[in-house]
Amino acid sequence: MPAWTKETLLPPWPKVHDIKLSKADFYESSRKEVADGADSLDRHRPLGPADRYGQQNRRAGTNGVNDDAEYSDTGRPLKTQSYVTNGFSEDWREKLASPDFVVSVRDVKKASPDFNVLAPQNHEFGRYVLPVSEADIKNQDWPGKKKDDKGQSKTKDNAEDQSGGEKANGQAESQDNKTDGPELTDDQRVFLDKLIAEMHLVESFKNNPGRPNGELKLLNGDAMQQLESHLSIDDQSTPDSWIPRSSRLLRLTGKHPLNAEADMVELFEAGLITPTKLHYVRSHAAVPQLTWETHKLSIFSHPPNLIAKPKEWSMDDLASGRFRIIELPVTFGCDGNRRKEMNMVKKTAAFNWSCAGVSTCLWRGVLVRDILLASGLQDQPDEERWYLNFEGADEPSEGPYATSIPLLHAMNSSNDVMLVFGMNGRVLHPDHGYPLRIIIPGFVGGRQVKWLSKMWVSKEPNRSHYHIWDNRVVPTIIDSREHPLASAFFHHESTAVNEQCLQSVIVKPGHDERIPLNNKGDLGGTYTVEGYAFSGGGDRVERVELSLDGGKTWLYCIRRFVEAPLRHGEKYWAWIFWSCEVKVQELVDAQDIIVRAQDSRKNFQPEHITWNLMGMMNNAWYRVKPKIIQDPKTSLAVVQFQHPVAPGNGDGGWMDALTDKSSEKTEDKKDDLKTFSLEEISKHNSKDDAWLILDNKVYDVTSVLSWHPGGAQAILSYAGKATVDVTNEYKGIHDNYANGKKDECLIGALTEEGIKSMQEDAVRAAKELAKVKEERKGMALQPDLFTQAKLVKRKEVSSDTRLYTFELPRKEDGSPGTLGLPVGRHVQISVHFKDQAVLRNYTPTRPVLPSEDDGTFDLLVKTYLPTEGGPFPPGGTVSNFLDCMDENEMIDIRGPSGGITYLGHGKFDIEGKEYNFKKINLVAGGSGLTPHWQLVHAVLSDPSDNTCISLLDSNKSYDDILLREELQAYAKEEPERFKIWHILSHAPPDEDFKCTIGRLDQKIMEEHFYPVDEGAGTLLCGPPGLIEKAALPGLKAMGFKDGENVFGY
Repeated sequence: MPAWTKETLLPPWPKVHDIKLSKADFYESSRKEVADGADSLDRHRPLGPADRYGQQNRRAGTNGVNDDAEYSDTGRPLKTQSYVTNGFSEDWREKLASPDFVVSVRDVKKASPDFNVLAPQNHEFGRYVLPVSEADIKNQDWPGKKKDDKGQSKTKDNAEDQSGGEKANGQAESQDNKTDGPELTDDQRVFLDKLIAEMHLVESFKNNPGRPNGELKLLNGDAMQQLESHLSIDDQSTPDSWIPRSSRLLRLTGKHPLNAEADMVELFEAGLITPTKLHYVRSHAAVPQLTWETHKLSIFSHPPNLIAKPKEWSMDDLASGRFRIIELPVTFGCDGNRRKEMNMVKKTAAFNWSCAGVSTCLWRGVLVRDILLASGLQDQPDEERWYLNFEGADEPSEGPYATSIPLLHAMNSSNDVMLVFGMNGRVLHPDHGYPLRIIIPGFVGGRQVKWLSKMWVSKEPNRSHYHIWDNRVVPTIIDSREHPLASAFFHHESTAVNEQCLQSVIVKPGHDERIPLNNKGDLGGTYTVEGYAFSGGGDRVERVELSLDGGKTWLYCIRRFVEAPLRHGEKYWAWIFWSCEVKVQELVDAQDIIVRAQDSRKNFQPEHITWNLMGMMNNAWYRVKPKIIQDPKTSLAVVQFQHPVAPGNGDGGWMDALTDKSSEKTEDKKDDLKTFSLEEISKHNSKDDAWLILDNKVYDVTSVLSWHPGGAQAILSYAGKATVDVTNEYKGIHDNYANGKKDECLIGALTEEGIKSMQEDAVRAAKELAKVKEERKGMALQPDLFTQAKLVKRKEVSSDTRLYTFELPRKEDGSPGTLGLPVGRHVQISVHFKDQAVLRNYTPTRPVLPSEDDGTFDLLVKTYLPTEGGPFPPGGTVSNFLDCMDENEMIDIRGPSGGITYLGHGKFDIEGKEYNFKKINLVAGGSGLTPHWQLVHAVLSDPSDNTCISLLDSNKSYDDILLREELQAYAKEEPERFKIWHILSHAPPDEDFKCTIGRLDQKIMEEHFYPVDEGAGTLLCGPPGLIEKAALPGLKAMGFKDGENVFGY
């Protein structure tokens, strides 16, 4: 044991939590007079549902097009690295750090195998991730790289962005076998039958041998019920962009890192074995990007003589069958389960969990004791205490997540401490520890270390930050980590939380559930009250009881167990579900509905909550309160049920109604606060300059990024953004210590105009998203989710242009998926890098019309290959990634994105406003042609559409012209409705090919375009050099107006 002294006690925060603000004149200079529109969310707002997380800061008409790649020479092809065939060379890492080389996305992609395709049985959940960030590629130095005034390297962002319940085993005794005694009522007779059936069930239990049910499965069978296939849009700006997560999970701490629970009723109705996608998630940092093939578990000891054969174990070493593999149902919950109730009594130091922070899955793995013995574990002397330590591969802000338990607990085979690699019949989900984690049955979730990378034996307990300062129940007198006695108690062995506590919860009736009382006989009906219960240490829940009279009398509840719940003759690792039938009249008359459980030692749960600083191990009686109200929808009488708190971070619950909210309000500083506009705040959105809006006040949180316990990304996701979400999420997470630090960051307030605009926009955005989702039911493209699409075919169109065909997921009935992309809109592609997803918009060239929707779509993509001596030697990020993809590899897509939709017959919806143009001018540059192609194809495929189109298409060379034959055919077939003129930098090989050699200018547009006085509109898509230096000045001189009859994709 460590010899603790006042000097050796660890501080609550390893990093110094200093707040540093800029000088006052900096903020004063930012506080300009609010110009007209500066607080209008037309200029600064969360974008529409299809664009909120798309490409930002695009100039008109340049969406998805390389800045100057198609309007200037880009240099010679870059000499690419040599690759080790089938060996996946890793030398790109060394070259990335060297100024003598330029590494491209191609180098990394070709050196990084896609194990999702090569070994699908080991990779069932996450997406393929490039082990590099886009910034690493863009921030390389190369000869001739432009520098800013401070000598810092400048890169052109987005170099190639392109639009382009089980039955009881026994039966109740028959009435013929009745014994003499008091006559039973009908209700008692029914209950007795159930009770005897329960008795026979428990007596029938045999030891579960833990045999796995077959091999780990692929994405088949029950995959749809168990797993989520979509990516959440909320994760795309985080390092977790690659992880599919259910939208049914209620996020408790903002976007990142993920901490989430399911709605308790949905979790309960899913059954005794929790579907993987509904299992609660507790994370302290980004999910590490690990693979089965390369992950190692390091086993050693400190001091080194405790384990004779320290070793790094591969996943195949552990799972190949050398050691006995077992599979068991195990329940565990977050130590903070039901903390939200405790926060209603008094704010704790941690965020809210309702009663849904608990789950049960089938966990598959090998016993820890077997692996330790194979590693040469020495005998522990009787007089010594040894400990088994675990450490994960994640990187939380306060150091590694590590903890320890007594070694003898793990070495006792009846405790079933496991190294786990399987969950519900498949490999672990990334959120739940893929590829390896610890499962300690009967222990709290805080000890079940995920992404296990190290396991070692020591003679003293773990001393990491999270072992000392988390998962503790300290005395009530400790009301903050800064209390003079806090450090001593957090280090005290007795405060550590290991085994789970006895727990029971009412699930049905659910929160805000209502039972109608308008029909005769409603009160005489019955209602089945249901819920869950579990205990720690393998104890069986012996009894669950329900009270309708404040705890004076109790009703017995019938228990329901998982299949084969018994282990080692006395251990029960999984929860039970319980039920109790009561009269509706009894529910109406009850002051509250209370549940309590009893364990094998005949201990009951406590009646009242005992508050503690960390908000852990709340297992007081669970109470649901009924109330007769008039249903606002039907105006009829109903009995409404209120749980203590609402699910997730939602408002409501009978405890919420009792809470004095005034204590949560922070007083304004006495002096008048400076005011800032939304436009000004939007500029401060980087790691070097981050402002937040909280409760309509403005905070400079730049200095917090380096030590924020949730990581910098949790803040940067909201920096500079006008959204009420950050305020709601902040309140659900932070304690008084955080509020004090927040106050130190206060620099001003939001203008009144900004407050109003932000609130109105939150309502608008929610309505708009709901409308779009309803319209797109059954379609593959969704506005807030990313769907996988599989590459099934690729065709080389030219030396740098490819036609990719992707297949959409099939519908539940097995029919082909439907893209459903409106004409003029784009598909957003997500490519996953180690720090976040890189998003690009592309416009499919097929399908354009509904009749062409066949479950696949085509992308025509120009690859901006690496070049030597060009403006951006590494080349395009996403186009090179696509060019290196093999068939059967996946990308993720969402949409529709973009703000221009063609409705037919000259009608357009542009950013929510309708425009009519019977004549359309189109300016295209390179791959900027693809959205124009959709319009041309849609118009000319409809004989009744009399819209006339004139297209000017600029390219470097004849071979660079996309869809050349298709466009020429349309011009020949429909000369009255469509005309096209090409502008090339270099003369074509065919002297008869009609074009202009040179660059786009006003004269060319005047010669070929429909004039403004004929009611023409103009749409632009091309590189900035083409749009800003040539098209827009010339169009303006011709009388066109940007935003009135000139619009850019």
